[in-house]
Amino acid sequence: MARLKISKTYNGTTIDANVSPTLVNGNIIGGTGGNTTITGQQIQPTVFITGGSQKTGNILVQKGAHKFRVWDGTLIGTCTLANTATLVAGQMNLTITVNTFSQANIAAANVVGGATSTYMNYLTGNVVGPLPPDVGDPIVGFTGNAAVAYITAINPTVAGVANLTISVTGNVAAQTSDANSSVFASRITNKFVYDFDGDKYRYHLFQTDNTFVRVSGA
Repeated sequence: MARLKISKTYNGTTIDANVSPTLVNGNIIGGTGGNTTITGQQIQPTVFITGGSQKTGNILVQKGAHKFRVWDGTLIGTCTLANTATLVAGQMNLTITVNTFSQANIAAANVVGGATSTYMNYLTGNVVGPLPPDVGDPIVGFTGNAAVAYITAINPTVAGVANLTISVTGNVAAQTSDANSSVFASRITNKFVYDFDGDKYRYHLFQTDNTFVRVSGA
């Protein structure tokens, strides 16, 4: 098992911060665990430590292929990577952004009136990512939905305009918005991320806003 490096500060110097000599657009390929406040490209998962609640956290130690010792700013505990946005005690997740949809058109949905889904149209030329959208992938980025939406159907593309059916849990106004489809990581190493379908990704332009990791196909 390729263990995840953990960034630490020693005598005022951050060690294990850089995991690759390769740069992409000036960014080092790869990521490490550790406190996200120190120098480096630390992975920032969402964690639910027993006795606490679902929070943004830090990876302290790798305990197994899918299990990590983590800290949520108050509590320290061991959590296992899970394929869900809603965690229970002892779970953590890390979201892999698979596709970015620029200027997607989302149809209105009145959940109060009984709607459980809506549609998202986008130009096929306006989607960037290593894999095509798939049923079950979460969709985030548009407003008016109370929780992460999921793709429930891939509909026919007509004249270069693709169409997805997505679940909704809150009223959605008709809008044009940038959106992302994403999956959850089942395993992470210094240079690669794997999802629960076994697809493999390489870190690219790593970022720690919330839980998202920008990746490309490996």
